[in-house]
Amino acid sequence: MRLELSSEGRYALRALIYLAHVGRRVTADTIAADTGIPRRLLARVLAKLSRAELVRSSEGRRGGSELARPPEQITLREAVEAIEGPFEVTRCIMEDRACGAGAPCAMHEAWEEGQGAILDYLQGQTLSEFVSRTATVLPREG
Repeated sequence: MRLELSSEGRYALRALIYLAHVGRRVTADTIAADTGIPRRLLARVLAKLSRAELVRSSEGRRGGSELARPPEQITLREAVEAIEGPFEVTRCIMEDRACGAGAPCAMHEAWEEGQGAILDYLQGQTLSEFVSRTATVLPREG
């Protein structure tokens, strides 16, 4: 079993942690150069993060992107769901059909409990907890 983020999901977390680290408005070109995120994908990621109200972006000469809230107020769950959509088990394990509270399969409760544990963990982790531990997205010196 693989619980894996898409490329956009990984880039979103990298961009958010970068913005939390620098603590100011930064151009997309700077973010792309400092983090190694392809510029074309970064634009799409920043647009989704802006729609989710995690990032504030502005155009023009003094434009750029910055966090919309302090990093201690942005959870990993918000960040992941902004890109990947809501995290939920939608296909039945026991049969080839949609599975839910109205007609649950034998495994439904166990999967729902596991999903809840993952969501609780992601909800409890904020960007601020990763800033000091993530040297790979820090701005280059010089």
